[in-house]
Amino acid sequence: MLKRFVTALCAISVAATLGLAEAKHGIVVYTHEGDIEKQYNELVEKKVTALGFKVADPHKRINDVYKKKYGSTKLDLLTFMTVVNDEKIKPLLAIDPRLAGFNPFDLFAYKKTGENTTQVSHLTADAILDMLHIEDAKVREEYTAMLKPLDEMVAKDLGGKVSYIDYDKVIDKTTMNFEYEFERAEDLDEFIDDFQGRFEEAFEAKKYIIAGFFNFYEHFGDGPNPLAGKFDAFWTYSLCHFTFSYNIFDNEGMKPEAGVFAPCTMYMYIEKGSNKLVIGMPRLANWAHMVGITDQKRIDFIKQLDTEIPQILVSMGAKEVESTPFPMMAEGTAATTTAAKTETKAAEKTEEAKKVIEARKVSKPSNVGFKVGDKISAFLVGPYAVPEQIIADLGANGFEVLATHKVGDLSSIVFTSSDLKKMASRKNRGFAAVLRVLVDEKAGKITITNPLYFGKAYMQADFRAVATRELLEKLNKSFEGLKNSEDVLEEDDLADYQFMMGMPKYDDMDIIAEGDNAELLAKIKKSGKMLFELKLSDDATLVGVELGKRTSKFPAKIGEGNAMVLPYTVLIEKGQAKSLAPKYNIALYYPMLTMSTFMTIATIPGAIVSDLEHAFK
Repeated sequence: MLKRFVTALCAISVAATLGLAEAKHGIVVYTHEGDIEKQYNELVEKKVTALGFKVADPHKRINDVYKKKYGSTKLDLLTFMTVVNDEKIKPLLAIDPRLAGFNPFDLFAYKKTGENTTQVSHLTADAILDMLHIEDAKVREEYTAMLKPLDEMVAKDLGGKVSYIDYDKVIDKTTMNFEYEFERAEDLDEFIDDFQGRFEEAFEAKKYIIAGFFNFYEHFGDGPNPLAGKFDAFWTYSLCHFTFSYNIFDNEGMKPEAGVFAPCTMYMYIEKGSNKLVIGMPRLANWAHMVGITDQKRIDFIKQLDTEIPQILVSMGAKEVESTPFPMMAEGTAATTTAAKTETKAAEKTEEAKKVIEARKVSKPSNVGFKVGDKISAFLVGPYAVPEQIIADLGANGFEVLATHKVGDLSSIVFTSSDLKKMASRKNRGFAAVLRVLVDEKAGKITITNPLYFGKAYMQADFRAVATRELLEKLNKSFEGLKNSEDVLEEDDLADYQFMMGMPKYDDMDIIAEGDNAELLAKIKKSGKMLFELKLSDDATLVGVELGKRTSKFPAKIGEGNAMVLPYTVLIEKGQAKSLAPKYNIALYYPMLTMSTFMTIATIPGAIVSDLEHAFK
């Protein structure tokens, strides 16, 4: 009885805060002397994981992007680190999914040029819950408790002076809400893939960047997924508009503290058995209210996006509705479940392997792939041949084909050799053990990874020129009419390559999972995502991993001609499963990529890591 009374009293108290009330802390700000970027990055990327948080889609040093894109910046640091406690928030989303409107949320940092202080900041639980009009006492209590140890860690590890930006009410209309009706089929994947594709195209056409994607419905823990009983799908997008953010966070009169709201999070879910996609997002007008933006130019920018975002959704067929709490489903409610797909990939590969084609003889070997001036081509390009012919040609010249993987309409063939395996058996060098051929029928060509280019990048200080030259000569003798690709990098840049300052290098690998090598290998095999296994030594095995359907579509946006970056590889070595940082590896495969084009796949690096982690659970 007492518990029900307290719960009811809390609900009444919360409701009162949504109008005029005593001031509450809306944004917590930790002000630190000097430049603490390194300590901040280490805290967010390594230490908060101990509390159950994970970094969803980090975006470091946006100030560098501003400088490059617009020619100037008044910031020495502007970094968005969106974090989420996946396991603790899912049970709360099952009670009120509107909580996803600010989750993942931004634990961000900024430093103004000419000032000797760095600010680390985030929205408080009260502000998030009030702006989303969430009154459920359990959700409020547990969400507030979830953020408490995070603040304690920030205060302990980074120190600094604590201050707050307060608010006494929220604006009248804090969120935008939509429903999209669709014809429901037994398998939702086709609808979800189609909608997500059209959504991303529609927003990118209006100069928005898909800065984040988080699939809450995928479960990464050991227990049951709390969302499975109430939803058939649940994901969030993070949206960014560079011109908007530059004008809000930078320039004269700037308001970088508004970065706690960035990037904007839009959630989407389908209730169990429903034919409606529910869409919601906090309005940008909250930014102006919470941080006191009064400059008319910035107010106009905010109004523009608050108008334009609904227009885009309505143009896609969505209908704007009022925000309502999630209706609790009765116990035992029956609902249609998504039928499991029949796996045919293994059978298809078996059939392909049965086809026998004679290897071709090369009458006039090429002499390409070597340094031209100070540059080395990333790929060797030759005339088109069917995958079976490529496999036969490789086999006849001492290469071993490990896998043939479809990337859209293209085929990515992964192969190795005894020389490659021997070369890559050194610690942390296992990624150099394979080369790839991309077979592109539409473009009428094949594209082979250059062992000199990738050897210099992946072998680092262990690079040996003689062995690599022999591999390159063998490839030239395996295929007729090879030419250098237009994708090139300077030789001196390869060993220390990074896409731009602040981006990862070769050694900045992602640790996907840890444990005994045999256990890690058993997990990836059990996942059904392993495409090949290549033993390099008693301590090291390289595996190819199939990424999720949405993740693996990124070559279509930035260039299918370099799609042989897939399948992605993971090196299981001495108790760790590790992968090359996607921001490093994708850029290495796409050396001519521009920053603006790279930003169109801003969610992909994080999605690759998440897919790999999921495969090793």
